[in-house]
Amino acid sequence: MTLAFELAALRQTREPQAVVVDARRWAQNVGLISTDFGAAHAFSAKYLVRRDFQVMPTASDLRHLGSQYDTERHVLIGTTSNRPEYLPPQHWEYLSLADAATAAGWSLENPETTLREQWTARLYRVLRRRE
Repeated sequence: MTLAFELAALRQTREPQAVVVDARRWAQNVGLISTDFGAAHAFSAKYLVRRDFQVMPTASDLRHLGSQYDTERHVLIGTTSNRPEYLPPQHWEYLSLADAATAAGWSLENPETTLREQWTARLYRVLRRRE
């Protein structure tokens, strides 16, 4: 299996590193989907998340990723209950973070804490650019 997490979904887990380590027990490839590569890299470094790939949330990037990793299944874990429009209809399954966390036994963070962390990260990036 190739498993992709939306960065926003992985941010909502209590222990992102433990989630990825657990996912690696049954997925051959694990990576991130994000529009902000810098934020994804910073998150991965902060939580010591090893990712096999990082792509933009576009149909073309996910089709290319699907052809790059020849696995039986390709699954995206995201934050919404509905399949995102950018996810190609062929070869990709969608699973909401809530359903995945329940099935795998992952703990989720309080959404208010996650939102505060997101704003803190944005503010940090803005202030860092001014230096």
